Amino acid sequence: MFSKKLHFLFSKFFLRETREETIDELVKSTKTLSDRGLGSLIVIKRRVGLKGYLETGKSLEAKISSDLIVTIFSPYSPLHDGAVVVDGDIIIGAGCILPLSLNPSLDVSVGTRHRAAIGITEETDAVVIVVSHETREISFAHKGKLIRGMDTVTLKRNLEKAMRY
Repeated sequence: MFSKKLHFLFSKFFLRETREETIDELVKSTKTLSDRGLGSLIVIKRRVGLKGYLETGKSLEAKISSDLIVTIFSPYSPLHDGAVVVDGDIIIGAGCILPLSLNPSLDVSVGTRHRAAIGITEETDAVVIVVSHETREISFAHKGKLIRGMDTVTLKRNLEKAMRY
């Protein structure tokens, strides 16, 4: 009985530590992508599966790292078009095509990358980090809504909330 409780506490601690490392890597990569003006879409899986969307890209199984994410979105990478999909602390897909939001109330200035971020969050419970290659602006999509002009502190706070599920 005692060992089960101990195992539960340790696994909870390591899960939290892994989640914090993952969030730090996501924030670090987003900052670098923004600084370099590299457009990106990073989908973070939550409870709802993303298998159908993963099948549109390349399957990966790589521990998340800022360097890997930046490399994937570099213009000469064959995977830079489309989205990276993250499950826990693992990058499970790259170059994935996402559904575009057809919401007629979206401003005409909302481009394809941002419409894709909104679209996937309308169809699933995923959250998405978007970097605009034009403005270098960081955005966050969740539940069909897009928050634009986010700094890294706010991004980190939003990721912590979203990944707490």
